Amino acid sequence: MTTNASGIYLKIVTAAIAVVMIVSFSLAIYTSTPSITSSGSVNAPFISYSQPVLKDQWINYSTSTGPAPMSNSTMSCFEPSSEVILFGGEYMANVTSGTGKNVTYKNVMEYSNSTWAYSSGVWSSVKTGSSIPQMAGSASAYDAPAKSVVLFGGENNTTLYNQTWIYTGFTWTPLKLAVAPSARVDASMAYSSALNGVVLFGGQTSTGYSNSTWIFKGGAWQKLSGAGIIPAMSGSALGSTGNGNLVLYGGFNGTAYSSATYIFNVGSMKWSKIVESVSPPALAFAHLNYFSYNNVTVLFGGVSSTGTPYSGTWIFNNTSSWDNIWATAPYAAYGQAMTHYSANNTIVLFGGTESNAVSEYNNYTFQFMNNTFNWVLFKETGLPANSTWGVKVGSSYNNTTSSTVGFLVLQGTYNYTVFSPSGYQASTGTNFTMYFSETNVSISFSKTPGLLYYSYGAIAGIAIVILALVGEVVYRKIFK
Repeated sequence: MTTNASGIYLKIVTAAIAVVMIVSFSLAIYTSTPSITSSGSVNAPFISYSQPVLKDQWINYSTSTGPAPMSNSTMSCFEPSSEVILFGGEYMANVTSGTGKNVTYKNVMEYSNSTWAYSSGVWSSVKTGSSIPQMAGSASAYDAPAKSVVLFGGENNTTLYNQTWIYTGFTWTPLKLAVAPSARVDASMAYSSALNGVVLFGGQTSTGYSNSTWIFKGGAWQKLSGAGIIPAMSGSALGSTGNGNLVLYGGFNGTAYSSATYIFNVGSMKWSKIVESVSPPALAFAHLNYFSYNNVTVLFGGVSSTGTPYSGTWIFNNTSSWDNIWATAPYAAYGQAMTHYSANNTIVLFGGTESNAVSEYNNYTFQFMNNTFNWVLFKETGLPANSTWGVKVGSSYNNTTSSTVGFLVLQGTYNYTVFSPSGYQASTGTNFTMYFSETNVSISFSKTPGLLYYSYGAIAGIAIVILALVGEVVYRKIFK
């Protein structure tokens, strides 16, 4: 390389270094955290809470693919595959007859024998290949010892059934039993962990309403005589409690709707009526399911004596008392199917109707769940007292003059942005992860360097250029 070329090369390298240093120092002011340009509304100082905040709510999981709008289906959780199994139901079809000017239209009740499986928010049709009839108003429950879903009864127009079916995965199998309840529709059924069996109560038979109690255990039915006096009803809500007892609410006896609550005690094997100061209104065709997450039994829906669908959600807390929870509810309807979903400890609700009009049947899917919110607390150091600063987590923004800003969030990883008061910049990360308890994020503020600081880059760059030029002169003299 010639002396002249070396000098040119040295100038280029030196100039490039100088430019990089000038630009790097000068851009620092633009890469600090966002500043609060207007005070806006300043929140009161946040308080650190050591306890999580629990929120019970219904979440809409409806999808474009799934069962058709249906009412009076039956649904149970088939735990071996962690799937909710839905069977049958009824719907109104708009049927035309005649030709030309003589065409007539009428609504006709139709029945289904389709089987669907629900898992992780997705419905899929199950081709069982079995001869189970088209019917609605059947009762079903998961029989844990037998690892199968037990289904009993139902109707198709004026035909009532007393066949017992079991579902063990992909097919329904009829059982040939010498003893079984009489044919009925709208009976109530639930599994008792203390009895290791499925209990069936009531229903409407060909001779009227029933108040009989049966238990299905070990593949056989047994009628429980002397189980206590309880009115004959159909459409009662029956569910298990945390201790294996059963709670029954409401029902219809042909003339009146019930608002009574009964407990089936597995120790005495008897029903007893409980009296509480607060309870749901008189209802029929509501549903009760055990919600293991909170160790309570959840009641939803039903229809009142005026024919009005009910959308309230109540919990029975295993100590003989009801609480009305103000959770955002699904659409008011009756005849829904509802069951506990063991895969994620939620309750799944499907379908129902608001009336007997074709358009009033629905195929909405909801899950009742308990979301646990915990506090993430952003704690600052370095700001003068009463300085306004803020944090944005997702779409939520809070600012304050305190040293702490807090948000209630679910478990997960979140991105956040810190907003600094004028003249300050924050040293912090960009995300945090919420696990199962209160989380703290430390934010350190420092003063934004002044103009003299940013001129250091320019001064240093100029000095390097001068030194490079001097070096070039010395270099030439040495090698001249």
